[in-house]
Amino acid sequence: MKLNSGILILFLSLFFYDLQADNIEFTAKAPSKIGINQTFQVQFIVNKQGTNIQPGDYSGFKLVGGPSVSTSQSIQIINGNMSQSTTYTYTYTFQALNVGTFTIGPGKITIDGKTYNSNTLRIEVQKDPVQSQNPRNNRRGYDPWADFYNDFFGQPQQVQPKEITAEDLFARVIVDKTTAYKGEPIIATIKIYTTVDLIGFKDIKLPAFDAFYAEEIESPERIYFTKEIINNRTYNTALLKKYILYPRVTGNVKIEKADFDCEVRVLTSQNMWFGNYQTENKKISTPEINITVKPLTSPPSTFTGAIGRFDFKIEKSADTVNVNDAITFKFIVFGTGNFNMIETPKLVWPKEFDVYDPVVNEKTSVTSNGVTGSKTWEYTLIPRFPGKYNLGKFNFTYYDLNTHQYKTIETKEVIFAVRRDKNDTKFDDKSYNYSQKGIEYIGDEDIRYIKTKNFNLYKTNNLITKTGVFPFLFIVPAVIFIVVIILLRKIIKERSNIVKLKQRNAGKVSRRRLKKARKYLQSRDNEKFYKEIISTLWGFAGDRLGIPVADLTKDKIINVLESLNADSELSKNFIDLIDLCEFAHFAPVQTEQDKQEIYKKAAEIIEKLDQVL
Repeated sequence: MKLNSGILILFLSLFFYDLQADNIEFTAKAPSKIGINQTFQVQFIVNKQGTNIQPGDYSGFKLVGGPSVSTSQSIQIINGNMSQSTTYTYTYTFQALNVGTFTIGPGKITIDGKTYNSNTLRIEVQKDPVQSQNPRNNRRGYDPWADFYNDFFGQPQQVQPKEITAEDLFARVIVDKTTAYKGEPIIATIKIYTTVDLIGFKDIKLPAFDAFYAEEIESPERIYFTKEIINNRTYNTALLKKYILYPRVTGNVKIEKADFDCEVRVLTSQNMWFGNYQTENKKISTPEINITVKPLTSPPSTFTGAIGRFDFKIEKSADTVNVNDAITFKFIVFGTGNFNMIETPKLVWPKEFDVYDPVVNEKTSVTSNGVTGSKTWEYTLIPRFPGKYNLGKFNFTYYDLNTHQYKTIETKEVIFAVRRDKNDTKFDDKSYNYSQKGIEYIGDEDIRYIKTKNFNLYKTNNLITKTGVFPFLFIVPAVIFIVVIILLRKIIKERSNIVKLKQRNAGKVSRRRLKKARKYLQSRDNEKFYKEIISTLWGFAGDRLGIPVADLTKDKIINVLESLNADSELSKNFIDLIDLCEFAHFAPVQTEQDKQEIYKKAAEIIEKLDQVL
């Protein structure tokens, strides 16, 4: 009897635990009315922490940001018993685009491996802006104890928001010089100045630097503000970007303006201790900067465009080689300056050498002092005649910015000894010791290899017209011509059916687009990666299933796949992947591992559907 009671108690405990574990409340909240182009927040509230939160279908609205996650805890003590609960709020920010009544579909969240759906939201978009009934819901950092503070300290008093002027918030591109020689480095710094509460940027458009070679100096990952006094006014100043610019043209050039769409927090109401805020957008631009670029005067013939502080050296794989052996010759320039503007050195080689175009390798790093490193031109030389070749001295000329003079550096004489072969015992003979100027070179225009012995010539009367092969010279081309005409007509007929052509090539086109998405994934360009994956999935569905673009919907894809007896699980995975990519495109919160998984799933699903269909 005791055993049966224990089993009953255990069963009831598990039953009630399961009821408690499944008592999940997942709700969505948003304003019922909003004005066109106004931003508003949609909150998904759940009483247990979950994963893979997704908003429902929000057609008619633009997703501006989110999700931001906040938590709140409440503690209740009733008759000495204390209970505690935690609420998780996922907030998305949307913008209304058109007038009308729209719905936001049920959101989804996964908790303990199970998916839960929220309620559907119905929102009316009007022409005129709608004032929020609760201003603090529209500001960042909402305090759940605000009602208590209002009762204790009094209701907030409305405050007229201060107009943000060009003196309160502005940005500048600061250069260390406005006159420079072509190729001379210019340090350009982009800074922002503010006396208001700047909390972020919605969009930044930096100058294109079309007239310069631009190298970005590594900037801090986070923006740090410091105090700076300008015109007797204290500003919070932050460094945004820093570049080294090398002018590549002469004359009067411009550094284009930079555009910033800033987010500023402004005070809307205030009581004795606390205030309510809202976010406003402020667009600012930097002024254009005129730069005068002067050409260098009277450059020597050996000058190849190097400006800065340089040195150079040469390296060769061997001094003594056999005829037709390859020699590796490296011309290495190192120092600090405009490496990207240094042209290939003008070197003169013996005519007896075959010289291939150099392989250029550049190893540089960008610092505030300039671009530092080395640039190497690697030549492959193949001597075709024996001898000792004195190539003379190699030199390199650069323009020194410290002395404002051209400087030329020279090496020692470069000599190559070329033997006939490894058994050449007369290599040290004086008659064999040719110099570059004295060696007899046979040019391409000269007559060479004349046969001096008797020619064994004979006469033949075997005409091709008298052989059995001659008729086939007419028959075979005619047959080939007929076959080509037949094949061309077949290809033209197949290509005239555009739908069939797209169906046949859908897999190839999708794989080609996936390779493009792979490049965006490797370069961490998230926006272009998700856009390319979405276009690949929709394009494959439209081409492979023969669905016109005007009728291409998720329901249409499912119906066509069902009519073709495709696997329902495969169809569901295809649609789920489109939903996941569309969500990730507008709210990119996935990790690098998630993006790798998305790319892998897209490739697998397209391959499986292509095989099934």
